[in-house]
Amino acid sequence: LEESPKLPAGMPLISLAKADKMPGKLMMAETDLEVFVQAFELSGFTGGINWYRNFSRNWQLTENYAPLIEQPTLMIYGDYDSVPKGKNLLDHAPNTTTVNLPCGHWIQQEKPEETNRAMINWLNQNY
Repeated sequence: LEESPKLPAGMPLISLAKADKMPGKLMMAETDLEVFVQAFELSGFTGGINWYRNFSRNWQLTENYAPLIEQPTLMIYGDYDSVPKGKNLLDHAPNTTTVNLPCGHWIQQEKPEETNRAMINWLNQNY
């Protein structure tokens, strides 16, 4: 069994981006990964990064709205995600059902069957 390389200390995502070899096992089939590679080769990370580029403007546009989601809501967390779970989620979305899956940040890719099952179960219970 090959040992995973150790990542340098620092910000986890920066360390991953600079790593010569990714730790752990591939979380999807090579053919599925190729779909992502082709999309990123075409557009880079423009779509994903634009959310962050527009963060201040979005904040200004929504500053007069109450931060409250009253509709039934589903939140699926990855137990090993580096982004922390929302401690006050229910203050902003009191009708939330949470599901925790044993995975990291890329929940849909890491646990596709479990993610689909959680969403279908939630939809069946709420609609």
